Amino acid sequence: MKHTIDFCFAPDINQTCIGLVDDKYKTIVREDGSLNYLWESDKNEIVDGTIPPFRKRILDNQEGNMAFKYRFLPRFSHRDSFVERTQDFGDPSMAIVTTVERFTDTVFSWKTFAYENSDGLRMDIILYRLETSVDFGHALTTVYLQELGDHCDSPSAQRFQSGAYTLPVGVARIPAPIAYATEGGSGIIAASEVWEGAFGILYAGNLKEDEFTLEFAKNALAWCKGYWNSVKPFLKAFRVPDQSVQNMLLSCGRNILQAQELVDTVKEFHVGPTIYRGLWVVDGYYFAECAYMMGREDEAFSLLLGILRNQKPDGSIRILPDHHKETAVAISNIVRQCELHNDDERLRELWPTIMRGMLHLRSMRDDSLKLGSDYPACGMFPPSFGDGGIYGPEPEYTTPMNVILGMQDAYRAGFRLGLEGAQEIKDFSDELMDVMMKAISRDTTKTAEGIPYLPLSMDKTRDYKPQAGIQTIARVAFHEEFATDSEIVRNLFTLIDSIDDEEGIPYGTGWRPDQSLYTYSSVRFAQLMVACGMPDKAVDYLYAFANHASASRVWREEQPLKSKHSSEVCGDMPHNWASVEFIRLVRNMVLLERNEGIHLLPVLPDEWLPTYEHDLMFEKTPTKFGEIDLHLEYEGPGSYLLEFRRGKGNQKPSFVNLTWKGEIGNMPEGFEKIGDHAWAIDPELYSFSCILYMPGC
Repeated sequence: MKHTIDFCFAPDINQTCIGLVDDKYKTIVREDGSLNYLWESDKNEIVDGTIPPFRKRILDNQEGNMAFKYRFLPRFSHRDSFVERTQDFGDPSMAIVTTVERFTDTVFSWKTFAYENSDGLRMDIILYRLETSVDFGHALTTVYLQELGDHCDSPSAQRFQSGAYTLPVGVARIPAPIAYATEGGSGIIAASEVWEGAFGILYAGNLKEDEFTLEFAKNALAWCKGYWNSVKPFLKAFRVPDQSVQNMLLSCGRNILQAQELVDTVKEFHVGPTIYRGLWVVDGYYFAECAYMMGREDEAFSLLLGILRNQKPDGSIRILPDHHKETAVAISNIVRQCELHNDDERLRELWPTIMRGMLHLRSMRDDSLKLGSDYPACGMFPPSFGDGGIYGPEPEYTTPMNVILGMQDAYRAGFRLGLEGAQEIKDFSDELMDVMMKAISRDTTKTAEGIPYLPLSMDKTRDYKPQAGIQTIARVAFHEEFATDSEIVRNLFTLIDSIDDEEGIPYGTGWRPDQSLYTYSSVRFAQLMVACGMPDKAVDYLYAFANHASASRVWREEQPLKSKHSSEVCGDMPHNWASVEFIRLVRNMVLLERNEGIHLLPVLPDEWLPTYEHDLMFEKTPTKFGEIDLHLEYEGPGSYLLEFRRGKGNQKPSFVNLTWKGEIGNMPEGFEKIGDHAWAIDPELYSFSCILYMPGC
């Protein structure tokens, strides 16, 4: 079966950010072509994991405006019968949205994009075109901006109502914008006539009213295209031959940079432009690893600094209340960044921070013992906020699982470097694992269909679906804290296989348990499938996940199943943790790093085989064993040239394995066949090239 990306499961409500890189103006363009500005709610004001209902404004008694204060939609005033609306997002490396509305005798289209200049001017611009048919006749009309949020005066260089929007802590307040319109947007329009004009929304700087002309807007569009052509999200080659996947990668990288911003002199990767606009400790681990894969090591470390300035006097590293796992994930982030940077000195410098975090976590474990043997998480943790579909504070498994993972990361690093306290960390981790595994045996149960599963919450009063939060198990197993052939992993795969038929990915795994998809949880499962030798299923999940993005190649955190009448959504859009996971999954399918070694080409879809025009190339992609160049290019019908080069890192892999279904020609010394489709490569072989032949060639 050929895999395609056609966005067949795209959400009904689409939000696309048109802001620039590191831009504090996170303007959103909706599926109706409206420009949405000033999201009003605070990043931590989360009710049941979704946008607070009391913050929603009502439009036409049907759609909430998703908590935006100002919304502007280009309109014309003459009568015509609406036929259809389409949107085009053009080059995936550019944040330009074109909306086209077709009526019986009118075509109305507009491009929406951001603009700035060296004088501090910052605007969003709507460049429109109104065209009538040969049978139109004539009519008096006006092209105007309809105000769907707070109302203001005429959109002609009039300052909107006073007021300001408070961004997350550390981000400057942004004043209300000023709207501009070009001349010529009103009068008699005749058959076969074309009107062009523009609206501008000024956020910063000064612009005289007569300076905003159609020529100005068109020049701004040319500037915008040139700007995005100059932005390179991936600073090193990161290419796959399937151009639909490559376009997803380009868009994912761009959206990650659009959400990034400077907060109190520290540059932070933010998950999204609205509800998740801010720094998040757990998400930060994945953003940092992805940034390294994009060649952005300095920005990844800046993110880590932003996280570490949240360390409390008690040693915890925490932003959200009761989110106790944050400390452990922050420790994993420290270790992982130092590994990818091959910087043992930085790890030694941050070791006291790790030890303080461990002591805090251990004291919390001790606090759980005081709750008595009747407390179900006794010997693990006090009631915690589980996240990812598990509420709280309550006794639950996501916290001890993540703490074990963080402690094992710290122990391996500390043991290798002979750092004081490493054994203490391991003893704590082993004790926690022993207690947790006994509890897992106690709590594992079965669904109504007889499928065994572990409820991630131990609170018997909660009514969670069996699959709620189970992406945590996938994360911990991917990091090898659960054996890939363990019962808990086998049960996980059986469960998700039973709930992924309708749209190709599991449903009900997040905050919205009924008829809803937590879209990027599917990528966590796919990562584990890569590690467990389930290539076909991993590929299916990657493409199904991509098809739940909008055509602008961004995801909503949670959305309803297409076949249901539910309209519930949850979380941000664009949700850039999803973008991060897409990039990470693509990398891991081609080059998978494990605790002890490296797998080359563990999952290579047929669509990713090189062609004469398109190669597969990862340039200096980071691992703790050193940076790796991996290049696969078309050699001839059924044959491909594989070139590999690994720089020396601070750690040496115990194995380097290659997966290939066919034969290998020009085989270098140091290759040994270890299975039907597997070769072991001498880890001392730092570079090689060989020919890979397809089966039967």
